[in-house]
Amino acid sequence: MRPLYAVVMGAICLALFAAGCGGAVPSSNGGPATLKTTSSTLGHFLVDGQGHSLYLFEKDEGAESYCTSACAAVWPAFETSSKPRAASGVDGAALGTIKRDDGELQVTYHGHPLYYYAADASTPGKSKGEALAQFGAEWYLVNPQGKTVEEKKSESKPHSGSGSKSGGGGYG
Repeated sequence: MRPLYAVVMGAICLALFAAGCGGAVPSSNGGPATLKTTSSTLGHFLVDGQGHSLYLFEKDEGAESYCTSACAAVWPAFETSSKPRAASGVDGAALGTIKRDDGELQVTYHGHPLYYYAADASTPGKSKGEALAQFGAEWYLVNPQGKTVEEKKSESKPHSGSGSKSGGGGYG
């Protein structure tokens, strides 16, 4: 297990890298959020209206986000200022929002808060965050049924929500 210092420094470096992308991290905050589906060699998964990949964090429980501070710099919340919209392939009844600790509304799908990955930000269609273990749990793309998309597996597993809030940006 890496020392906490190395984890913190890695997160800070990635956050600074993301910030240096000229505000390239996508955001729907300030406008309506639209979800649609796309497909790649990984399978079918959710993206925002511009085609940026969306992820769930396995540490989240009961439609509550446990990604804050440094975690939120690397994995920005998919936010909105109004009711999210479903495009073709997305179950509109499964869309919702939660209020984050900072007061912003985060889009949920089948109860899972949704996130971007900063390393994907510059180009729609990237999915570099798939199956990464960061901030105390794994991150996965979300299929149209609200389950994880896992590379090289024939079936997705349901989200278990087995983590607990540990503060400090979700280091575990």
